[in-house]
Amino acid sequence: MKKIWEKIKAWFLRFDYNKDGVLNSTDVKQAVNDAVDDANAIVQEVKTETKRRVKRVKEEVKDVLDATKEVGSQASDVVGAIKGKTRRGRPAKKKETTTKK
Repeated sequence: MKKIWEKIKAWFLRFDYNKDGVLNSTDVKQAVNDAVDDANAIVQEVKTETKRRVKRVKEEVKDVLDATKEVGSQASDVVGAIKGKTRRGRPAKKKETTTKK
């Protein structure tokens, strides 16, 4: 029975921050403050990571939006080609002919 009480005492005294052998409200407040500080550190890490990811997602959405606008423009060019209109855009490069010696 004595061993059980020693284990219980040891378990409670692990919260004894000032190591005076007595568990009091100061020890509990310190334990709570330490837990809050640890939680705040974790929250800050998650917040920073989330902000970074949101920024990257915004960049990708902008890229997709720009590509979608380009596809819409190209689609109207296809409709024009079906109707027989001339090609719009940058003219094709002329091929250079090389002479053999």
